[in-house]
Amino acid sequence: MAGGFGEAALAAPVEGQASLQLKHVFATLQTGQQDQKPEDVAACRKQVSSPNSRYLGITVTTKYSVDPQTLIMSASSMLPSPQATKPVMLTIKLSPLGIDRQYAFGAFRPTAMPNTYVLYSMGTDFKNKQSSILVLNEGGNFNCLVTSNPSPFNGGLSAKLGSDQK
Repeated sequence: MAGGFGEAALAAPVEGQASLQLKHVFATLQTGQQDQKPEDVAACRKQVSSPNSRYLGITVTTKYSVDPQTLIMSASSMLPSPQATKPVMLTIKLSPLGIDRQYAFGAFRPTAMPNTYVLYSMGTDFKNKQSSILVLNEGGNFNCLVTSNPSPFNGGLSAKLGSDQK
């Protein structure tokens, strides 16, 4: 190969898109751990289905760009406004979270949705894609997690939620 440049210099970022439906609801403690109380989970299910806070059942589309060589990455999630009376699509810019063994992104209290965290993660193999929205309940004992992941408390994201919910 003329010029002396290695193949790695030519590696391009991996760009992709994932559209995931938020079908699972969990109550989370301020520590980021799962709240097992059935009444708290029921309260969350009611909250995230209400006309002013409609998250359950929506589809979140996340576009991402990840350079596995340099670890320079970016992502943004698009979702319908949670207020049913305002039928607009919101775009939330996400920042890399630096969680081991996955590509994870989040926006903590974004301007368009200040009482939420918007999260997206996938494995370093670009599989196991997950979207989640954590709805914060100011002054409450628990927050509400709406997610595409049926078991969201089995990874690094749960620990990150615990450190950031304070």
